Amino acid sequence: MKLLTHAACGILLASIVTQLTLQDISISILCWAVIWSVVSDVDVRIPMMKHRGITHTLVFALFSGAVVIMFGKTPSTQFYAVLAVFCVILHILIDSLTPSGVALWAPFSTKKVRFPIIGGRIRYDDWAANISIQIIAIIAAIIISK
Repeated sequence: MKLLTHAACGILLASIVTQLTLQDISISILCWAVIWSVVSDVDVRIPMMKHRGITHTLVFALFSGAVVIMFGKTPSTQFYAVLAVFCVILHILIDSLTPSGVALWAPFSTKKVRFPIIGGRIRYDDWAANISIQIIAIIAAIIISK
């Protein structure tokens, strides 16, 4: 899916997580969620790296959380690590809606995984699907955050 779609879904996820953990939503939490929601697509900017390869796997999601914990020095490090992991997983989930799917279990398996039932039916560049997901995510985030 498109970058803005991933970012909007990251904002929604941050809204949900802050409500569940009884934290106040902040700009830093929103920015963190947006960054980690799009970080998997860094592979399109790195030559010799296959898109939807290792950065679209559960291993990468867990690695992301581990990196945050390793370098974090604040009491909220665990919160930010968990949010990073969930944002990467959400990115993977959204990309599994497309015909290309994702290699979820790499490096253990190269089999592409698609979301059940509707997976594989939405092209990544389908503007109607992207705009719809973006609008729904942002409206839901606003409602949840009130």
